Amino acid sequence: MYLRAISIGDAVPNENFAASVHSVFTSAMNFRLNGADRLLTLISSGEGDLPQGIRLDAPADFSFEKIQIGEPAVCRDGILRFEKTSLTVQLSGARRWKCDLPALKFDITNPAISTAWRTVWEALNERQRNKGSEIVAESLFRFDEPTRTGISRRVGEALRDLLSATRKYELTEDYAINSLIGLGPGLTPSGDDLLVGYMAGLWCTVRDRSDRARFISSLGEIISGLSHKTNDISRTYLYHAVRGQVSSRLADLAEAISRAKDHKYLLELAEAAMKIGHTSGMETVTGLLLGFAAWEGHFFSI
Repeated sequence: MYLRAISIGDAVPNENFAASVHSVFTSAMNFRLNGADRLLTLISSGEGDLPQGIRLDAPADFSFEKIQIGEPAVCRDGILRFEKTSLTVQLSGARRWKCDLPALKFDITNPAISTAWRTVWEALNERQRNKGSEIVAESLFRFDEPTRTGISRRVGEALRDLLSATRKYELTEDYAINSLIGLGPGLTPSGDDLLVGYMAGLWCTVRDRSDRARFISSLGEIISGLSHKTNDISRTYLYHAVRGQVSSRLADLAEAISRAKDHKYLLELAEAAMKIGHTSGMETVTGLLLGFAAWEGHFFSI
């Protein structure tokens, strides 16, 4: 099958490369660059863009599941070929995609933006409760809540420490990050999803302030140094998040909140971001909203 790439994430190499298939799902496939500790991802057209992603103009019934794990792949002159199957992907001509979170200059002290933040916060909590999620954002800092699970308690304690360190611009120890990375079940553990969203939120609030930029850089170094504790797929998302690069669905939601878009549009983008995976989307949005409020928000008693 010959498919054309619609868009290519900025982290995908421009030059020729060789790789092998790492993991396969219905609408996505990960492959590892030879000699590199990071993954690239082929995704169907209905999925959002990724920093490491190649989004394909594929039929609605297309599935990557016929491709075998370990299958070699080679990219030469803008054509990606998988050696044991008939899949060939034309990369040349696809648009390059990259998000710019610092350009959003998020300011939660703006009343309209604060209202947009609150709209998404309420939608997030409603969805988490309706889905029976172990992590419910508004309960994370309520240590007397009887329904909190072990993961919820551990996440709440770690986030409390992380928010406190962020507000003080002090990373005296890596306890919070060490507790979150790899925490929870799933393809991308809950703790990792929260960190991806949190880093995205912080990147949006830099606003040309050198103290914030330095803090984010230091936090990213700690996350990168501890990312060996989680799996390859989740580590890839963390790798890009510390560099200010996240999925288009999360970036689009961040922009809509930052621009105080109308209620209906906010909820549409929030739903698109929250429905990713079983709980990953909800947890990433939780992290995003906490990162937004970390320096100037007064919504949490920590």
